[in-house]
Amino acid sequence: MSISSCLGRAVAAVVFGVCVSATIAGAATVAPGFQETVVFSGLTQPTVVRFASDGRVFVAEKSGLIKVFDNLSDTTPTTFADLRTNVHNFWDRGLLGMALHPSFPQTPWVYVLYTADTEIGGTPPICKMGTSLSGLKPHFSRVSLKSMSVDEP
Repeated sequence: MSISSCLGRAVAAVVFGVCVSATIAGAATVAPGFQETVVFSGLTQPTVVRFASDGRVFVAEKSGLIKVFDNLSDTTPTTFADLRTNVHNFWDRGLLGMALHPSFPQTPWVYVLYTADTEIGGTPPICKMGTSLSGLKPHFSRVSLKSMSVDEP
């Protein structure tokens, strides 16, 4: 396959991708029987939302902030963890994943995945901090997969 043929296919793929993206972006209609409602506002680039069985809603922002709403009616979140000094928040990097333990809140672990802000080959940041959110005390273990537990000191 020649270079011009490869280049032509690459350009066609980009044009196709732009057309599909434009079509998807314009297709923001709500299906019959459903309605669009803003539940939480004031968030900056939220990347993950997790619902705890006790009604709390955990929202992770790309910058490294994790906020907790007491329920879907709560309009003022509490900051559960602030990892902004550890998170490399640039372009497609940042706090990208979060999970609650399957038995949460009985097993009070929150796991987060983010891009560590450290030099290549350097020592990744380690953070251990507490919060007063109903006794929740996040504990951060190591590197880019962090775990937080209510029971950790």
